[in-house]
Amino acid sequence: MRTDRPLTTVLLLAAFAAVGCSKPFEDSEKKTRQEPPVSALAKPVAVPNAVDLKDEEGTSGIVPIRRAGPVSFADADAAYQAKSYKEATVLFEQYTEQRPTNAWGHFMLGLSAWKAGDDTKAESAFEEALKIDPNHLKSLVNLSRVLIDQRRFDDALVRLTHAGEVDPNSVDVQRLLGRVYAAEHKTDDAVNAYRRAIALDAKDGWSLNNLGLLLLEQGRADEALPLLAKAVLLRKDVPEFHNNLGMALEHTGRFGAAAAAYRDALTADPGYGKAQQNLARVEAVKVNGEEPFDATTAAR
Repeated sequence: MRTDRPLTTVLLLAAFAAVGCSKPFEDSEKKTRQEPPVSALAKPVAVPNAVDLKDEEGTSGIVPIRRAGPVSFADADAAYQAKSYKEATVLFEQYTEQRPTNAWGHFMLGLSAWKAGDDTKAESAFEEALKIDPNHLKSLVNLSRVLIDQRRFDDALVRLTHAGEVDPNSVDVQRLLGRVYAAEHKTDDAVNAYRRAIALDAKDGWSLNNLGLLLLEQGRADEALPLLAKAVLLRKDVPEFHNNLGMALEHTGRFGAAAAAYRDALTADPGYGKAQQNLARVEAVKVNGEEPFDATTAAR
């Protein structure tokens, strides 16, 4: 008697195994900046809405040299905007020595250090900002991200609970609560937190993606599909979104559409290894009569 599984079943099992390997990298969470009070600035500083986290100049092995003389907030912020995060860290260190009571200086030091890969210095700077202003929302939120990176989920939860009291309508807070609960295997709490984030901002692609991925990991692909489809429509530049949509399509038997989603992931990032592996797997499946998939319709 034959004991071989059908090819589609084998591929689906492989796809399920791949779900846990496609965790969300919430790059939008590393873009949260806010301009400090004007009085803290030497001149107005433009605050970008987005930062490309790839090939950051600040991650090079070159150690920046401290500048002689005073450093303005604008000087340090210019290095940050240029993505020279190590240089920005040094400059904001100098700035906070000059302006030790400015919470925004310490916040930007923490953000620069975090992006430069120095979690210890980042945590210390965010804590210093919170000594000056215990309700400094951006410091609470970004300190929680540093703690999540270190898998210190209980500590992160304390900070996020406080942040939620400061601003009950913060999408970032709810999304991060979702991440903490998911990491602690509190699935219902995680789902509720992500749903609250989406209720606050229906266009928050990362909350849609994270909730969809969480449901996908639970084997609830049909529920995940519309969330992931909407995330893709909102942010076609994020390869993870396309890849996760591909997995949801694959799990619901739409292999042709899954292949198209994996190709879209590779268009967004040609070097995305997981999408390459997933595409190679589904291209081996020959399916006749598959219904066309429309992301806009699915997202409704």
